[in-house]
Amino acid sequence: MTHMIKLNYRHIKNLGMRTKISREMVHYYVDIDENLLVEKDSWYFIDSKAHFFKERNDARLAGECLSQKFAEELGEECAKYNIVKLNNQIGLLTENFQDRSKYEYYDYCELHKLLPAFPKQYNTFSLKKMLMLLEMDKTSQYGDVIVAQIIKRYVFAWYTHQLDSNVRNNNCRRNKNTKVLEVGPLFDCERSFGINRNGEFDESVLKIWVPAIPYDDLSFKDSPYLIEGLDANLLSLVLDYPDKTISALNWVFSIPASKIIDDFANTDQAIVLPTSTVTYLKCMSEKKEEEKEKILQLV
Repeated sequence: MTHMIKLNYRHIKNLGMRTKISREMVHYYVDIDENLLVEKDSWYFIDSKAHFFKERNDARLAGECLSQKFAEELGEECAKYNIVKLNNQIGLLTENFQDRSKYEYYDYCELHKLLPAFPKQYNTFSLKKMLMLLEMDKTSQYGDVIVAQIIKRYVFAWYTHQLDSNVRNNNCRRNKNTKVLEVGPLFDCERSFGINRNGEFDESVLKIWVPAIPYDDLSFKDSPYLIEGLDANLLSLVLDYPDKTISALNWVFSIPASKIIDDFANTDQAIVLPTSTVTYLKCMSEKKEEEKEKILQLV
């Protein structure tokens, strides 16, 4: 069964004055790969600030905005999304979150620029290898802090059932003065809470989490499976990093998910969540908590 959203068009802001930013100029404001810019060539100056717009008119709007609410409740830094109408298209608008005066930004697949041991190919490494390489690096100031941060982000992706949290949609930033590496803000979380490729909340995809970054090896992604009826990616992470992962699990379940969903449904003016969709979202959160308790019994 799938669940939908509705839009209240009276509460969607129609953007007026804006100026398209050329690809050449985008690089002045944003650390972004030129190849990626080809498909994300929707940058504008609005109120003298750089913004990115992507057209969306389905449940992905709710996935992104609800992920933002969960992240904010957990104290995580994240991109701020607004639902707007631009060029007669409805979509998500976010102000550029990069502060290039203070930080250098690296997508996960660009970490080879800092650590040569990292693979250079897009989408060809596992989270386990990534964590292992960060732990093995003895010359940097990354250490346990960045490993714990990445594990928290991975657990957040599991908790909100992110399906497109790939190596391009996750990044790190390095402080130009201290050289300390940390995770960057959360962004591009639109395919969350079991949203399928058609932009619908889909109960069928909740049967097993298929993360865009597999934990152990590529078979976890290409042939996802369960261990003891539990998600293999999360369970393997818990077994390898029990303290950090259990801490992250307790962290994501420290917020009142049901209240956040109710508040979102009752106060978001652009997105209208039917009662069945609200029920679906709450049931998803309850299923995650049941899985967490089963995993903790095994470790």
